[in-house]
Amino acid sequence: MSKVEIRGNADLRKALRQFTPDLEKQLKKELALALKPVVKQARGFVPAESPMSGWAARPFTEASFPFFNYRTITRGIVYTTGVSKRNKNGFTSMARIINKSAAGAIYETAGRKNPNGQPWVGRKGSGSSKGVSRSVNPGAGATFIANLDPLVSSLKGRGRLIYRAWAQNKGVAEGAAMKAIDKATREFYMRNQTQKYRRAA
Repeated sequence: MSKVEIRGNADLRKALRQFTPDLEKQLKKELALALKPVVKQARGFVPAESPMSGWAARPFTEASFPFFNYRTITRGIVYTTGVSKRNKNGFTSMARIINKSAAGAIYETAGRKNPNGQPWVGRKGSGSSKGVSRSVNPGAGATFIANLDPLVSSLKGRGRLIYRAWAQNKGVAEGAAMKAIDKATREFYMRNQTQKYRRAA
């Protein structure tokens, strides 16, 4: 009897895809059901208008800094049920919610590292670091952050959109996702005990 050992997320999904595609399909469906409410709520936290007039989108490009656009940001908040690449600690995830737009990521996390804005060096500042402010206004960073909604803490991190929705979800989505993964794993092993696995066509 063929045996398949699962050592992590990537192994599980690969095994499900190769030998029990029906279980993989069901798992993806259940993961999606778990994450959709969080995505919907996170999108609902996006302001209809730019928090600052100077950040509003324009019909022409003025700078490389990504402008605020409600539609772009809301559409950029999505879930994925694919296995992620390994992070620096060697871990992968089965599913995740991501903010695909640059402006959305800025709105989500601005001020998390520097509550009063990035260190100011001005237009004439030396170096090529992206972690500094080159605005003509030394207080631009602090003013920018002050115009945004407060950061909200969750068990996954702090933010204004996804992390805020995750905090208000209070673990319901994560619990449903873990339950779906556990269910698929147990069913896979049960079948593995009673039948020979053959790679799906």
